[in-house]
Amino acid sequence: MIGLDPDAIREVMIFFPYASEKTIAAIECGQEFVHYCDGNAGLSMIQNKEVWLRNTTWMNDLSEIRYGTALLIGAYNGDRGKDLREALNAEWPGFTEEFERIFSSWIDHWQQETYIACLTEKLPKEDKIGRLSMWRAYGKGSSPIAFVINGGPLLRPSDAVGAYSSPVAYLDQDDFNNEFSKMVANIIGNLDFLRGNGRDRVFNHLFAAFRYAIICTKHPSFYEEREWRVVYQPTFEPSERMVEDTKVISGAPQRIFKIPMRDYPDEGFFGATLPDLLVRIIIGPGPDAASLQREFVHFLQKESVPDPLQKVVISNVPLRT
Repeated sequence: MIGLDPDAIREVMIFFPYASEKTIAAIECGQEFVHYCDGNAGLSMIQNKEVWLRNTTWMNDLSEIRYGTALLIGAYNGDRGKDLREALNAEWPGFTEEFERIFSSWIDHWQQETYIACLTEKLPKEDKIGRLSMWRAYGKGSSPIAFVINGGPLLRPSDAVGAYSSPVAYLDQDDFNNEFSKMVANIIGNLDFLRGNGRDRVFNHLFAAFRYAIICTKHPSFYEEREWRVVYQPTFEPSERMVEDTKVISGAPQRIFKIPMRDYPDEGFFGATLPDLLVRIIIGPGPDAASLQREFVHFLQKESVPDPLQKVVISNVPLRT
């Protein structure tokens, strides 16, 4: 956990066992990520040096947020939820009553006002061809492209922009209960340590753990996406560095939020400029792939991205489009 002191690392391991394990593994292997989009969105990212975050209500998964909420309620109302409530209330009387009241008051806001950018873990064999299922999703007449990016800005902890990255967990209720049980065991097993940090700190960490559990849990059928999310919630945690805009996407006008591609090195956020962030662009299968390659090489040259000829490749996936 780069940039965190030992106590903070321990807290992350206690409250976020799934995410911390995935993050450590990603750091150790130098994980790169891929963002699939159409050519128009890709050009905007290059020319304006920004990353778009869209509202989850526009996503392909119709159960966004609601699915994770239902699983969390199921786990919290079970035996391990009872164990958690008893342990916390024994330390701080009335803890869970206040926690439940405040947390539940935010759920409707998060269902309507959560904005995400979706990326996928790049697998070794996808280095220059991309992933077939993603090309199918973005292919039909949309000039699909894939941005392969360095993982550093996603994996290093920072509050600089007010948006935060997290791996997605693909769980059914039983799987979710198992992950929930790990967190409860961590909390109960580390109560002496947590007691020293104080009630408010424990409250805030548990709140964040529950919040990300509902935002970043999806149905197991989406597992092949291997998704990581950059999450921003303007009604809950507004940031002056996030830029609001309106775009028309597939005929539907909608608000988006944009993260400028710039560094805040004093705040632990760096490697986010276009030349540092971009590893390569993969042009998806389609009749205009060669023309798109030529144009995106030109776009990168104009933005002073080094070695553009080597950074724009055409996928040879034999997909009819």
